[in-house]
Amino acid sequence: MAKYPLEKLIGLRSHRVDEAQRERMLAQKKVEQTQTAIKKKIQEIEDYKIWKEEETLRRYDKVMFKKLTSESFEKFKQDLANLNIGELKLQDELRILKNDAESLKQELKTKKDEEKKASVELNKIEEHKKIWLEMQRIEEERQEESELEDFHTRKIDF
Repeated sequence: MAKYPLEKLIGLRSHRVDEAQRERMLAQKKVEQTQTAIKKKIQEIEDYKIWKEEETLRRYDKVMFKKLTSESFEKFKQDLANLNIGELKLQDELRILKNDAESLKQELKTKKDEEKKASVELNKIEEHKKIWLEMQRIEEERQEESELEDFHTRKIDF
């Protein structure tokens, strides 16, 4: 039987499917890592809020009923504002992580589509190979029958 002429194409498409699967799994892993980072960042913000509240109370208790110069009072207010700025920075980091997660989800969707397309292309060529092999088998049977028809035994006349 003849060798399938597009066998190398099957190998190429199979390689493309494998590559698409690897890329999809890598994208999936990135999405999962980003989701984990978001959860950690949310917990970090919650912990920071609790700490900030306690720290604010400690600082107020420290300066309560003390005479402060305007300079030290301004520094006190600035320190309290810095605590709020720290929380805002954490929230900004969370927003960036969420934006990254959205773009990674889009990338994952693209990778899934590419994997599906590669699989469809491989399935098409494998289906073509099945049809081609069946046609080859039929052609070989036809040739064998033709050879048998050409071979006739001589009839012996008595």
